[in-house]
Amino acid sequence: MPDFRSESDLLGEKKIPEYAYYGVFTQRALENFNISGQQIHPSFIKYLALIKKAAAETNKILGYLDHILASAITRSADEVIEGKHTEEFKLDVFQAGAGTPWNMNMNEVLANLANETLGKPLGMYAPVHPNDHVNLMQSSNDVIPNTIRLTSIELIRELYKSLENLEQALTSKAEEFMNIKKSGRTHLRDAVPITIGQELKAYSKALKNARLQLSGADINLHQISLGGTAVGTGINTDPNYPKTMVDKLRKYTGYDLTQASDFIEKTQFMSDFKVIMDLLAGLAVVLLKICNDLMVLSSGPMTGLNEIHLPSVEPGSSIMPGKINPSILESVNMVCFQVIGNRAAVEQACSSGCLELNVYTPVIAFNLFNSISWLSKAIDNLRKRCIEGLGVNSEQVENYFKYSNAFVTLLSPIIGYDVASKLAVEAAYSRRPVIDLAVERGLLSVGEAKLLVDHSTEPNMIIIQEILKKRGRKD
Repeated sequence: MPDFRSESDLLGEKKIPEYAYYGVFTQRALENFNISGQQIHPSFIKYLALIKKAAAETNKILGYLDHILASAITRSADEVIEGKHTEEFKLDVFQAGAGTPWNMNMNEVLANLANETLGKPLGMYAPVHPNDHVNLMQSSNDVIPNTIRLTSIELIRELYKSLENLEQALTSKAEEFMNIKKSGRTHLRDAVPITIGQELKAYSKALKNARLQLSGADINLHQISLGGTAVGTGINTDPNYPKTMVDKLRKYTGYDLTQASDFIEKTQFMSDFKVIMDLLAGLAVVLLKICNDLMVLSSGPMTGLNEIHLPSVEPGSSIMPGKINPSILESVNMVCFQVIGNRAAVEQACSSGCLELNVYTPVIAFNLFNSISWLSKAIDNLRKRCIEGLGVNSEQVENYFKYSNAFVTLLSPIIGYDVASKLAVEAAYSRRPVIDLAVERGLLSVGEAKLLVDHSTEPNMIIIQEILKKRGRKD
């Protein structure tokens, strides 16, 4: 049987594992909220400890916390920041509103660690008390939202790196395949030509746009409202506390943090998280389009388009021998579906703040962090296991390109829309290339046909005018 110690609060006495650094508040939360088994991202714990460290240093500077106690708290916070004591932070994400259990979990752990360094037993909370000292000039209502901000900044930076690497991989493939012309498709029907490189370049550009939109919005995460305490008015704080906290955190993190202009707004509205979540869902939409396109273009291999080859990563079927599926693309799509669903949860949570506080920060944090980190990992996987090994089935691409009836669009300005339409019908019926029929019927010379095909994936009216001019006609 494990040994226990006793701690008490206003609700009575509780047994705590003897060597646990958390206390009675955390114990009640562990019992009350054993719901999902899901815990918050570890970076959140790191930044929560960092805020406690900054607060201890700030309160020491301002003369509200004894040097010995402040040093004990900061040393304890450093241990948590370094990744120690992870077993002390096991609270379910679906917990009491405002993340008070998270805040008190950290307060209790740091108080016990600090007291231990001062030679005092666990659970005594003297000389360092979780509320009176570790939580001095703080409230869960300002600590938790700002911990979410700092954590999001770190995770988004990782997402930017993943996106930039994928953009570069797509750009590299685009350059490799820039001159491979293929049949374009609109409405899933043959359309005017495009190159494979042009398609891949567009994918890279769309991802870059999504990344730039995110980077334009994440500046709001750098606006810190520590010192607002319970409702944003700054009750029980020193007027110099907010600025000193921002200075400390800027030094610790290297982030360009600023003091928020309105702490009450930051306490009531979680708008900065809502904006970021919307943009993450927008990124997911871009990724879905890219992955779906790649699945269609690689479909087959015998009865689909089969224009591109995807790297084979695993057998695709338990019943069909030899079948290979686009597994990486399917995985990315499922991450994107989840991120779009997470957006709905964050939107609901952000819209449900009431009066002076939005209490739903735990579920906002959970969905926001998961969305960012899952997208980062999915994007890295897409690049490494799919895009970098992507190949082209040149024979298939050339065949589709040659037989596409959309070539009549190139001929229309020269031979007229009606004649071009009849030629398209004849080509479809005879299953012969439009260009060949046009040359055979004397509608184009061989040289004119080559000129049109060579310039079929770029603005071409100057070429058409040259052809018409040589024929002695004006457009």
